[in-house]
Amino acid sequence: MGLVFGVAQVGELVENAMQVTRAKVRSHPASGQIALVAIDDRSIADFGPLPWRGDMLAELVDAVDAAKPRRIFIDADFATLGTDRQATALARALRGASANVLLPTRFTVNPVTGAKTDHAPPAIFSGSGTPVNTNLFVWWDDAIWKHPYAVNVGGRLVPSLSSELADVRHPAPDLFPVDYGIDIRSIPWFSASDILNGRVSAADLTGKSIVIGRTDNAVERFRVPGLRPVPGVMFHLIGAETLREGEPINAGWIAPLIAAMLFAAAVLKLRRRWLATALFGFTAIGLLAGPVWLEMQHIRVEVVPALMALTVAGVARIVRSMRRAYRLRGTTNLITGMPNLQALRQNRLYNGMVVAARVKNHAQITATLPPQQEKELVEQIVGRLEFGSGGATIYQADEGVFVWLAAEGSEDGITQQLEGLQALFRSPIVVAGRLIDLSVTFGLDLDGSRTLAQRASSALVAADEAARDGKRWATFNPASVEDADWAMSLLARLDHAIDNGELWVAYQPQFDGQTKALIGAEALVRWTHPEKGQIYPDQFIGPAEQGGRIERLTYFVLDKALAVAGNVNRGGRHFTIAVNLSVPLLSSDKLVPTVERLLHKHKLAPELLTLEVTETSTLGSAEIQIANLEALSALGVQLSIDDYGTGFSTLEYLRRIPASEIKIDRSFISMLNKSQSDRIMVNSTIQLAHSLGRKVVAEGVENEEILQELQQMGCDIMQGYHLGRPMPWQDLLSRISEGEAFRAA
Repeated sequence: MGLVFGVAQVGELVENAMQVTRAKVRSHPASGQIALVAIDDRSIADFGPLPWRGDMLAELVDAVDAAKPRRIFIDADFATLGTDRQATALARALRGASANVLLPTRFTVNPVTGAKTDHAPPAIFSGSGTPVNTNLFVWWDDAIWKHPYAVNVGGRLVPSLSSELADVRHPAPDLFPVDYGIDIRSIPWFSASDILNGRVSAADLTGKSIVIGRTDNAVERFRVPGLRPVPGVMFHLIGAETLREGEPINAGWIAPLIAAMLFAAAVLKLRRRWLATALFGFTAIGLLAGPVWLEMQHIRVEVVPALMALTVAGVARIVRSMRRAYRLRGTTNLITGMPNLQALRQNRLYNGMVVAARVKNHAQITATLPPQQEKELVEQIVGRLEFGSGGATIYQADEGVFVWLAAEGSEDGITQQLEGLQALFRSPIVVAGRLIDLSVTFGLDLDGSRTLAQRASSALVAADEAARDGKRWATFNPASVEDADWAMSLLARLDHAIDNGELWVAYQPQFDGQTKALIGAEALVRWTHPEKGQIYPDQFIGPAEQGGRIERLTYFVLDKALAVAGNVNRGGRHFTIAVNLSVPLLSSDKLVPTVERLLHKHKLAPELLTLEVTETSTLGSAEIQIANLEALSALGVQLSIDDYGTGFSTLEYLRRIPASEIKIDRSFISMLNKSQSDRIMVNSTIQLAHSLGRKVVAEGVENEEILQELQQMGCDIMQGYHLGRPMPWQDLLSRISEGEAFRAA
């Protein structure tokens, strides 16, 4: 396995992550002897858009050279210098510079033909400076992990900019690993605008190697491992800083693997477990921490193959120990020596009754008993069970569970046995002079068609049900298996329901609180199962959120609702539609594009859609979620805080969410005419919302008295059974066509 990981580089992702971690541990500032003069967005704003022509760049070179730097490199596209006069101005400035000048050369590769094309400065720059290569080697993950010493360009070996800046001469076009232990953010840089305007002290540049390059927002960027992407020119500087500290030695993965295999062999051979564990830990720590010290000596190693070899040895040792322990345990309980459930499973099908006994307070009792007294406790329990079950073999499981096979007979006969056992356990057990009361319940399984392992579990389920219901025993009901099967396959059934039209959308009308006009509706999902009938939303929406199916369910409702709203509004009405939005969905990068696509599909203006976010839910990935909410608001979609008043962060939600309305929870509205505190709360909420420029929706308007109270308080929008129950879209269209206002539903 170590060889596979080394030769095939299977663990490259892990190796890279470890390198990033080690770099952060060794983090230290750059030398400060190499600085960047950045043609940034401020420089472009001050001195004109890119590309800068030759005369402009010449002015920048002159300004930098006036500070007496050691070297000057200008990372410019010499094909965009403008007129011959402008290009000549730059050539003249470079030839006249007192600093050593470095000129960029590079090559490009045609992605279709593979043809290589060399790019060098025009002939007028001949003699203006030393050519250096500026190619970057970008890995598959868009990061720069290694950098060249030199590159073949135009038939000759050209040193890289990094090598030249570090005064390193290498005879071959090899790559060296970039040391990101040097903090790339510590490299000094200056805006070209400040240089040209004389706002930079000459002392900041004197004697340093100066690289002039673009850092504006439009320039190509690459990923610094462990950090954000940065402009390409920065990698030449960090490469130079790496070489300044010492040429890195790449020791590879073979040496660590050989060392790890020697230690792994010892881990497998040592007989004492503690000694093997200590050696394993020592080796693992060495493989993890050792490279930090080696990298401080400029030696790079790859340790994932070695770690894999050591891990395989450790796992093999654990598996061997587990097999030995399993054989030791076999079919008996290690503490009591009694047969366990593994012994029960070795029996064939049994047509008689399976009985399980559960000692409900077993954990509380054994928590205070040493192992020897626990054995004595179990022996006394088993003695009573054997006596009350007619001498049947008792199988001991964990957590105070005992199972036996009842002799064939009637259910009445076994219940009489259980009555007798209950009587036996009314007397306390004496363990080491202590009186211990036991609480025992029993469960029966009568279904002889299943395996003993299944039947033992079923009998235990029945015993737990008896304990929950306050009974002394219970018989397992096979119908509960069907219910369990339904619960386990709920999400798959939900997908099937969407595909087969079992899910549909009901619409609850919403009315203007002042004009009484029917102005919109809330879309509510419904599930009508062909066998189980109506399935309530709280039975499948929660599991859909937890099981990752809420996205499809929400978009199904949104699609149907927008289709209805689009149909209504094409008739010339101003009709809004509200759809509930699950908080987990707010973290999806598909949310905003999907909403925008569906609005366009159904030709509905964004301001006619309201997305309701439940206030009782907490925002998890707050930045992503708030960004999505702000994007929806910018799109024109209205946002509403649903179930307002039931959460723990009401004012926080009002501050953070760009909502245009709040929806007061029905629990406050339904008691409006009976509770003075609810009346005060609702009224103050309406006034607060209005002062913040938000509308208020009241849900749960159940009678005329509540309706009138809300009107007096100035509530903007109302909905509830008194005004209209959730209904199919055909019924909604009928009510819209009647143009009716408030009426009792």
